[in-house]
Amino acid sequence: MVLTGLCCLLMGGCEPENPDPAPVPAMTGELVEHYNLILAGQYGPARVRLRQRIDTAPGDGRAHFLMGLAHHHERAYSKAVPWFERALAADPPYPPAAHFLGWAFYHAGDANKSQAAFERHLQLDPNEGDTHFGLGVLALERGDLNDADAFFENAIALQRSNPDRRGGVAKSLARRSEVLEQRGDVAGAVSMLAEAVSMEPDLHEALYRQARLLRRLGRDDEATATEAAANDAKARVESSDGRPR
Repeated sequence: MVLTGLCCLLMGGCEPENPDPAPVPAMTGELVEHYNLILAGQYGPARVRLRQRIDTAPGDGRAHFLMGLAHHHERAYSKAVPWFERALAADPPYPPAAHFLGWAFYHAGDANKSQAAFERHLQLDPNEGDTHFGLGVLALERGDLNDADAFFENAIALQRSNPDRRGGVAKSLARRSEVLEQRGDVAGAVSMLAEAVSMEPDLHEALYRQARLLRRLGRDDEATATEAAANDAKARVESSDGRPR
């Protein structure tokens, strides 16, 4: 999962477009150090330090959130859920926990709870593009093309002007292309996928889809080249243990 573009969301101090978003308590002091340990893949040491912090300050929603984030980074989504829930129940709550709770429930296979968590986060921060993306994915998977299209459009519009969110725009374009394909606009889907992979060349699943659709259009030479690019992208992602969401 790519978190670089969400640092502003997590660390606080951002100037949102929405005039009255829920305040995000800033990460300060040792919490910043614990967060950096998580980013560096030092999940165990981060949890040890966070446990010490929680023992001395049990009401600090930021620490509960970071404990959940450490599990989330390890893809232990069921373990992350209760920590995100505690972060939201704290006083003050830590609003980004609702966003990550949505993804944790999604990856744990609970679409209804994922939907509820994402919707809660939109109430707290209507301008978080990745939350619109999450709701778009859920709508697409239940076959609601109109809602999916609207949420993906929002995700693209809210993130396009931010260079740190190129990956977010790219994956939103890639998933929105599925809406176009299901509506019968194969050429439009191919064009949208081309834009997506131009922004994020490691979206190998998008490249494979683009190659498949190119063959449907009879553009076999382009399809063959795109399949080769998809194989290369997949190898890059697997070698770095990364996984675009």
